Amino acid sequence: MSAAPTLPLAIRRHAAARPAALAIRDAAGDLAFAGLDRAVDAVAAALQAEGVAPGDRVALLAGPSAEAIGLLAGILRAGAVAVPLGTRLTAREVGAALAATTPALLLHDPGLAAGAAGTRGAAGGRDVRAIVPATLAGRAAGASPRGVVLDAGAPAVAVLTSGTTGRPKAALLSHAALAASAAAWTAALPPATGWLLCLGLAHVAGLGVAWRALGAGLPLTVLAAPDPDAVLGALGAGAAAPSHVSLVPAQLARLLEAAGDAPPPATVRAILLGGAPIPADLVARAAAAGWPVVPTYGLSEAGSGVTALTADEAAAHPGSAGRPLPGVAVRIAAPGSDGVGAIEVRTPAAFSGYLGQPEATAAARSPDGWLRTGDLGRLDADGRLTVVGRRDDIVISGGENVSPPEVEAVLEAHPAVAAAGVVARPDPAWGAVPVAAVVLRPGAPDPGDGALRAWCRERLAPYKVPAAVRRVDALPRTASGKLRRAELREMLTPLVVLLHATLSTGRQLAPLARALGGSGDLRVLAPDRRGSGERRLVPPRPVAVDAHVADLAALLDAEGARRAILVGHSFGGVVALEAAARLPDRVAGVVAYEPPYGPLADERTRVAFARVARATARAAAAGGPAAAARAFLGGVAGPRAWEALPERSRAFLADEGGGAVADAAMEGLDPARLAMIACPVAILAGTASEPFYRPIADALAARIPAAVRRDLPGLRHTAPITEPGPVAAAVRDALAAAGLAGRSDAEEDPA
Repeated sequence: MSAAPTLPLAIRRHAAARPAALAIRDAAGDLAFAGLDRAVDAVAAALQAEGVAPGDRVALLAGPSAEAIGLLAGILRAGAVAVPLGTRLTAREVGAALAATTPALLLHDPGLAAGAAGTRGAAGGRDVRAIVPATLAGRAAGASPRGVVLDAGAPAVAVLTSGTTGRPKAALLSHAALAASAAAWTAALPPATGWLLCLGLAHVAGLGVAWRALGAGLPLTVLAAPDPDAVLGALGAGAAAPSHVSLVPAQLARLLEAAGDAPPPATVRAILLGGAPIPADLVARAAAAGWPVVPTYGLSEAGSGVTALTADEAAAHPGSAGRPLPGVAVRIAAPGSDGVGAIEVRTPAAFSGYLGQPEATAAARSPDGWLRTGDLGRLDADGRLTVVGRRDDIVISGGENVSPPEVEAVLEAHPAVAAAGVVARPDPAWGAVPVAAVVLRPGAPDPGDGALRAWCRERLAPYKVPAAVRRVDALPRTASGKLRRAELREMLTPLVVLLHATLSTGRQLAPLARALGGSGDLRVLAPDRRGSGERRLVPPRPVAVDAHVADLAALLDAEGARRAILVGHSFGGVVALEAAARLPDRVAGVVAYEPPYGPLADERTRVAFARVARATARAAAAGGPAAAARAFLGGVAGPRAWEALPERSRAFLADEGGGAVADAAMEGLDPARLAMIACPVAILAGTASEPFYRPIADALAARIPAAVRRDLPGLRHTAPITEPGPVAAAVRDALAAAGLAGRSDAEEDPA
């Protein structure tokens, strides 16, 4: 049987060829293709009885179910255009969506009457009629629909997307585009025996799942509430279990937790992953557990998917979105020296345009007809795409689009708020969440975070409510008044770079990184410094501080960060201070824990430091990194320090001995520059550490303008590694005091 150009025709063909074959399974039971075809006919006839004509738009506000899919297909069989709406939208948002699409009718679940209230005055000032499906069914009982010849090139659905202006845009996808997308996925994936629908029908990926399954005559299992246990149960339902499912990253993370990282049921063949930024560690985790995860990249305007990474490649390339689907081409426009440029797509599944917005439609296409995604990315030598930036500043949270201007407008409508700015903050569960900065009106009392979020909650869907609200004196703007979102993003989610101690690695600061970044308002990196271990510096030799500073600048460039907060442990603190002096425009602040800044020590300590450096270098020359590590540790911690260590610790330190040679020489330090540091600086020291650290900390605080000093009771020199909790708390306090970070979300508003 050849592929049908429209979904209603595909359902009819399958009903004629295999009337008893399972079409949809949901909480209400099983529905065969013959029953589905009759239901679709009934909806089409009822809509025609209501006066719906070919080309009209019919909005659908319904949760995923067999009935909802019958309604969707019935709208199409009547020749109308379906406008599926998200079930979490407020009445105001429903009204905005209807105003953008001007439907003739709204079909809504009985339990969504509040959202249907948005129909009043929504279509050019007139009310949109809202009908419950059960009522619709009685309007044309037993009647057959008038035959409508569907043009495959005509619009089938209008998918609502959030534009940069906050005004909803409706991307029109034709019958042919949706069929082409389904065909591309069918060709790219392992053969399917059935699909599991875990996404709403307002999500283009949810629509894609329905088209792939029903278009091919495969059973579609529909979950109204796709909690992890329900998904696991559906995937493990024996021979009738679906083999394919499409998830957003947050759903996969919860699924793996529910499964205890156990392998999937044997019937599972493909777990499509998309709809939000995909954490590479999530892909690696799923692949390691044996789940056939298929990372994807797509957008509503391309009919859903554009690229996919095969499950076989996912473990080796967890950060990639894969190669173009069959029939799809991807190019990078105007790539920079790093290969990063604008992602453009050519696909038979491309949208027809934005409803009623010809200028936006024209802007979405290049002069030679390629679809401009607005995203940034690069292609590797094997044609795999890596997406490095999200488009148009839209926040994609759990697969849902959040328009910052829409949220800003709601906040600015509050009587206490003069201005607001909203950006994305990375989130381990949802990919990203919106966070806001507000400027309060002069003289207005601060309503508090809880009140501001409650204000938003009354007017916005839950996923659009800012996860955190921070007060600022002014928002960063251009001379013309345009909000500088990149600067605002750095203000609300600053980058923190942890710099490790000698005889240590970035990996050892991972607990400190987790403690600092756990609330989500800080983005924390813990890289290895040059000189960390024999593998990174062969043969061991001193490294001038200029090289460390250059490495930091390169790291910030690679991360796309203008500035960062530097948190350094021991010699990492020395590097942080030197970087602040040499890169004033790129270092927002420094917190240094016990930096052994030798030139500012007393004469006895300086002599001791020089002796340690010479002994370490001689030991490295005679016995290699292991000998260097032993000599260095003996010099700074006493002659019995090495023997007192467990064997495992000695083995680790021996491997890192090259770092001792690199750091001990303290080459290139420039104490005179310290007085030029303009950013906030906090110098921390533990009261249980070796006696020379606190006097050096005092000398640094005296030399650096506006530096602050704090002693941490009972902590030793190794505390950032061995006791990260109190060190993280002290770092947090220092950043908050300097205005470099707000309180964590949990502290701001537990609701």
